[in-house]
Order: sequence, then structure tokens, then C-alpha cells
Amino acid sequence: MQVYFRPKKAVEMRKGFFLVEMIVVIAVIFVVSLPLARLTTITLRDIPKSYRMIESNGSVLNALKQIQKDVNMAKGFPKSFESYTTDNQTLLIELEESTICYQLKDEKIIKLILANTKTANDEEIASWLVPYAKIEWRIYRKNNKGYAVEVKTCLEHKSGKYVGKRMANSHLYFRGAYQEAIK
Repeated sequence: MQVYFRPKKAVEMRKGFFLVEMIVVIAVIFVVSLPLARLTTITLRDIPKSYRMIESNGSVLNALKQIQKDVNMAKGFPKSFESYTTDNQTLLIELEESTICYQLKDEKIIKLILANTKTANDEEIASWLVPYAKIEWRIYRKNNKGYAVEVKTCLEHKSGKYVGKRMANSHLYFRGAYQEAIK
């Protein structure tokens, strides 16, 4: 007679995870997600913000090129013209045939040609969108006559409570400097 030995039943398959296994899996996910969260923050917030700041700096530089051209052609820098007065928001430049006004308004630099008569309207001929930009101009005068314009620029960015400044520059433009140089 043959006797078959039948082994005991193998451990039955369980239908779930032990609590220890679940804790280990959660801990691994947590450790892996920390660097990924920082990478996601950089990708979704910091890179686009830096791109917008670079665009803003490009707009500021384009506006400065135009200001430099107008200052080179300037006959003078009046303190006021009709309802406009030179201050930290307004820059007046007198040319041979017209008066130019640069204004800082709503994160824009606006260039206007001011009408010489009250019946004609002022005409906006250019504007530059400059978010994040902080711009200050100052007219240097000697004997009550303007001879140069200093334009200070920087881009301000907020990071929590901290306000940082990037790409800070100071530009000094002398009236008629280009014409004097080519004579």
C-alpha cells in the first residue's frame, strides 16, 4: 500500500497589506516627493516669472534708447508745458519743432507729443509695458537750464516679505551730446 503524504496547506494568500508595509510606502513617497515639489515650483512659478522680468527689462532698454535719441536732439528740458510739469512721473523734452513728454502710468512708459495749441490734442506715439520696473529720472540743471537727464532703473520682485532689486542701472544722457561728438 502506498501512502501519500499530503503537506499541510501553504499559508493562504492574504487580501491586503499590513500596516507596516503601508507606512513604509507612504514614507518612500514622501521622501521622493520633496525634491519633485521644489522642481515643480521652479518650473511652474519661478521660470515664467523670470521670463516676464527679462521681457520687462527689454522694454525698459527699448524705452531708454528712445529717450536717449530724444535727449540727443533736445533743445532743452522745460520745467513745465501747459498742464504737464517735470517730476518723478513726467519727463519733458523740448525739441526744435515739438515738446515730448514721457510719463510713467500703470506699469507703462508712455511717450506723448504735446500739442503747441490748446485746440490740438496731445498724441501718444509710443508706449512700453514695464511691469516690475521702477524708474526714476532727474534733470541736471546749470543756471536754471537743463543739460542732462539721469535715468535710474531696476526691476523689483517680491518673494514673501522680501522685495529684491535686479538689473539696477543708472543712465546719464547729455543734451546734444551726439551732435557735439560728430561736429
